[in-house]
Amino acid sequence: MNLQQLKVFVHVVEMQKLYLVADKLNITQPTVTFHLNKLQDDAGVALFHTKTYHVIKLTEAGKSLYHYAAQMVALNEEMLRTLEEQRGTASRRLRIGSTHTPATYILPELLSKIRQEHQLFLSIDVKPAAQILDKIKHYDLDVGVISLAEPDDTDFIYEPLMKDDLVIIYHPDHSLAARTNITSKDLAGLPIIAHERGSTSRQLIDQWAANNDIQFTEVMESSGSEALKSMVRLNMGIGMVSQASILQELVKGELKSCSIPDWNPVRTIYAVRHRNKLLTPSLNLFWRMLIENFNSRIK
Repeated sequence: MNLQQLKVFVHVVEMQKLYLVADKLNITQPTVTFHLNKLQDDAGVALFHTKTYHVIKLTEAGKSLYHYAAQMVALNEEMLRTLEEQRGTASRRLRIGSTHTPATYILPELLSKIRQEHQLFLSIDVKPAAQILDKIKHYDLDVGVISLAEPDDTDFIYEPLMKDDLVIIYHPDHSLAARTNITSKDLAGLPIIAHERGSTSRQLIDQWAANNDIQFTEVMESSGSEALKSMVRLNMGIGMVSQASILQELVKGELKSCSIPDWNPVRTIYAVRHRNKLLTPSLNLFWRMLIENFNSRIK
């Protein structure tokens, strides 16, 4: 088996349609079929449950092959991209992944400075931390800036940038505004605008609620802090967001906030990259400027 066969195989598994793979790789559909057939012959074992590839369902052997083939294809593409940059023929592109709070309230000023001073082409992918880490692990992103409670994956290099504490937010006319010392019991049963499931914030809040035997009345789920804050401004419920995301609203008097009672988790915003990824000139520049810009903010 060769790399082209593995590349076709990986794309077929991920895209599920032979004609889509043919278009992506600029080959014919019969060529896709040829590579799949040859790969199975070389493997000496069935990789798919069907012979016609109309339905893409992997056997156990196929799943095992995909696990390694996906990494090999990703590493090959990363190698070629790195060599192009070293030769000076690439556009000095850097693929950044970020969770919502850093992407919205922290990174824009720094990215503008880097772009203007060093002519890097930057792209940013905003997703929950788990998805950003998965993309970095598969070399689909070069670097991440994410909020985590505690790093636990040794595949990555983490650099702490600043703390990112969560607070409760509510409308100035909400009943909580009249209280001076808010306890966990005061929050029980209150309508809440919740973060999307899978986000770091949602995981921490759910764990805190379970530990304190608190149940909210979930009004709505939001995938972004801006939408969540807008609904709280309409007094639809309370919310819990990063303190860094509400500075303007607090100054304008649009929202009020308080600390979360009995709150133990402390989130930190980290720069993260794959431990095995080559530190290219573009990545090294971004990493150094990121740390220099934010390391002093840790309290």
